[in-house]
Amino acid sequence: MKKIMSVLPALLVFSASCVFAEDGYRLWLRYDKVSNAQLLKSYQQSIKAWLVDGSSPTMSIIKKEINLGLSGLLGFNVPAVSSLSTDGLVIFATGNSMLLSSLNLDEKLENAGDEGYIILSATVNKKKAIVVAANKEVGVLYGAFHFLRLLQTEESVSNLSIQSSPRIKLRLLNHWDNLDRTVERGYAGFSLWDWHRLPGYIDAR
Repeated sequence: MKKIMSVLPALLVFSASCVFAEDGYRLWLRYDKVSNAQLLKSYQQSIKAWLVDGSSPTMSIIKKEINLGLSGLLGFNVPAVSSLSTDGLVIFATGNSMLLSSLNLDEKLENAGDEGYIILSATVNKKKAIVVAANKEVGVLYGAFHFLRLLQTEESVSNLSIQSSPRIKLRLLNHWDNLDRTVERGYAGFSLWDWHRLPGYIDAR
């Protein structure tokens, strides 16, 4: 009985940490380790390092997200590098980057617009790489999220040749909530979301 009582506090602390570990704020950005062991091994062999060419606020966001995403999905700290020094490199850059000059991406990016991007398998500086490129930095950002989504959804990252650009200029969610929690045509009462308490409030749910 004494042994049980001595273990009980530790169990309670562990249970509490499990309960509060998930606060819902990750939404779809859940960079949990890939569960398919064979595919995980393939990813780990294909992705050895990453490089973001630029230091602007947008490119800094990409660096943060790629570091978080790859380390979580692949289960190890994938290093950031500053040069084309290894096979298995994932490069994030605009099409006019000197790093990508040998690929002649102008034609591929011609119809991408400001927010479109390409993701392709390529050889850069005699090294095998995956290239995420766009005309503008915001396009690189969208491409970075697409690349992470490929890993999340357990898609192959071999022989990539993806071109994507938005069909419409404005993309938005047509949501009926008001900031005071009332809802247009809200027949079921107040909104589920506590908009009026943001940004400092974190819901326990």
